[in-house]
This record gives sequence, structure tokens and C-alpha cells, in this order.
Amino acid sequence: MYKTLGIISLILVIIITAPYWLRTLNSWTVKTKDKRFFNLLKFLRKLHKPLGLALAVLVIWHGTLAWGWSRLHTGHLALIGFLITVILGGAHYKLKNKKLFKAHKLMALISVLLLVLHRLWPSALWRIFGI
Repeated sequence: MYKTLGIISLILVIIITAPYWLRTLNSWTVKTKDKRFFNLLKFLRKLHKPLGLALAVLVIWHGTLAWGWSRLHTGHLALIGFLITVILGGAHYKLKNKKLFKAHKLMALISVLLLVLHRLWPSALWRIFGI
């Protein structure tokens, strides 16, 4: 069950971050001005908040089923990163503060990097620090 939740979480991360990386890829490569492309981005932005909240719940559920909370793991780092990202995004939504939005985007990048670490080297904390 925890593997399925992990895969669903990974898919959610891809969908949640898609408006940013699709827009960036477009500006670096194709540079389309096609209305269908921008409608897709608009649709994905509408999904961003509810899927972000769903991701927060899923990663907690996934982590609890996989290891519990007894052993520190790279998944815990990714979880903390994603929860901070959600908190910063919610604070930006409420306060409309540009600095919070920049922090939200930076923390999202850090969270994705922590997720990559978690996927590629789950025992990194134990191997490096012995914890």
C-alpha cells in the first residue's frame, strides 16, 4: 500500500509543478502562443491548491505506513519540505505577499530535490550521519 501511495504522490508532484516547468520549457524552447497551451496551464493552476493539500495528506500517510516515525529517513526531510511549501503557499494566498510567493517557489524546488534524494538514496541520512 505504501508503494502505491508513493507513486501517487510522485504523480501529484509532477502535476502540481507542471504549470511552472511547462511554462519555463515553453519559454526556453518552443515559445508557443497557442491558446490551448495557455488553457492547459490555466487548468493546471486551478488544480494546484487542492492537489497540494492532497499531497500533504498522502505523504504523511505514505511515510507512516512505510517506516512509521521511529527512524529518521530521507522521506521525513521531503515531508518537512513539502509541508513548509504548503504553509508558505497558504500564507501567500492569504497575505498576497510576493516574498512569500518567492519563498514558496524556492521551497518547492528544495522539496522536489529532497524527493529525488529520497527516491535515489533513501538511506542517505543513515549512511552519512548514522541516524
